[in-house]
Amino acid sequence: MDEVEPQADEPEDYLGPQRYRTELLQEFHGLRSSSNAHQRGHKLEELLERAFTKAHYRVIHNAGIAKPRQTDFAVTSRSERYLVEAKWEKDAVDVSVVGGIRDRMSRTDASVVGVLMTVSDINSEAAQDIVVRRDRGLVLVFNEPDILKVLDDPHELERLLRHKHDELVIHGRLDRGIRPGEKDTKPVRRRKALPESHFKLIDKVHRPMPWFAGPGGFSPTVFVLGLPDVDWVPGSGSGVSLDMPVSAWNQTELFDLLHELNETGWMTSQAHWSIKQHGRNWHGTGSLPFVEAAKQWKRRTADLKDPHHSEEFAYFDTCDGGFYTISGSLSAGRERQLLRCNVSFQLSGIPLDPGPLQHLYARFEVPRRGHIRPLLERSVARGWIRSRVPLDVVGYVTEPDVHGHENDDWVVGIVVGNPFFNSVIDSPEGWPSQLSESGLLVCDLRSHHLLSEPREAYELVSFEHAWTSDAQALRLCADW
Repeated sequence: MDEVEPQADEPEDYLGPQRYRTELLQEFHGLRSSSNAHQRGHKLEELLERAFTKAHYRVIHNAGIAKPRQTDFAVTSRSERYLVEAKWEKDAVDVSVVGGIRDRMSRTDASVVGVLMTVSDINSEAAQDIVVRRDRGLVLVFNEPDILKVLDDPHELERLLRHKHDELVIHGRLDRGIRPGEKDTKPVRRRKALPESHFKLIDKVHRPMPWFAGPGGFSPTVFVLGLPDVDWVPGSGSGVSLDMPVSAWNQTELFDLLHELNETGWMTSQAHWSIKQHGRNWHGTGSLPFVEAAKQWKRRTADLKDPHHSEEFAYFDTCDGGFYTISGSLSAGRERQLLRCNVSFQLSGIPLDPGPLQHLYARFEVPRRGHIRPLLERSVARGWIRSRVPLDVVGYVTEPDVHGHENDDWVVGIVVGNPFFNSVIDSPEGWPSQLSESGLLVCDLRSHHLLSEPREAYELVSFEHAWTSDAQALRLCADW
């Protein structure tokens, strides 16, 4: 559909210059010039009915749910019932309108929730009444920014209804749509600290390293020291995948995503990550070092001659029943805009209790309904190194000793130069082609040894990798 040019006197809204992306939005903005308030309100009601229908709700127009009082329309789904009132008045909605909605609700079943959708917002007295007297019936409020989101993407309705309900019932506050750039006045929730990394990174002379950097290009790989096989289960069949395209705008909201994962118990101390720029890659472990590496983008890229305008990242962690990746792209500038972000799960099967995943969808405010899809082939692909490939070690991955060696750590992984990077040596059969762009390899060590007892030489033994929707988890195995 062609974009419609805005009129000069139209106010800006949250969608900016691309706000006419749907027919519903186009019709809504066409109503702004209407001087007939009754006709405008009737048309708004019709647009909202169509939005609920597109979101797979059942819409009942002129429902007798609150007889003898008339209701704009009622909405039902498998487990929810809403009484919806649409308003487009000159002045903000006052407490009398809220009282009218409650009066209708008093004539219905107690499970019915009121929804007030008003372009002109509500005044402070009405807002306070909704919160203080919620024992008389719940009324959720959608103001203009919310309505615009719904008309742009009707699937936002389910998320917004759920979110507004939780805000009112659990936190005792009225959620009102916030435009980008406006300050959110919600109280700041104290968050649990992100877990420290279980691993330590040190260089060849045992100096601590926050991460390892080496030559490389853009690839979706992230090195891991352990890769769960979701197909390693007694029953036949295949694993499943689930994607959560997260709505986030900048680096700060990416960090909020990590905190949400941590709060809901989906983060461990053994995470792995990589950040890719033009000509340089960074590899590390743990969520806190990942946050610091992202924050220090300017220092990391200071010596690059021609840095790209964005950098890619891939984050890996395990979870109950499998693993997940977070992948995306951040702009390489002061605004640190999050250009895309996706959380992708691989699980051994469809969970008997989907509650934790549904909770994640609600907490992350994912705009679309999720679908668990079966994998078409085995999750993990494996290969073996048939000939000896010596490795040039540049660093170690260690973990604390738990068997009495108080002043020593165990070497559980090594960081090495890629022997096939810019080399005449042929790579092994089945070797992941994405590794041709990485100058460093992080390898899991099959036989651990104490840091104080170094080995003279290491060699590659095998490799295994698994793809999520847009990232590749890669475990390289070495031995001495």
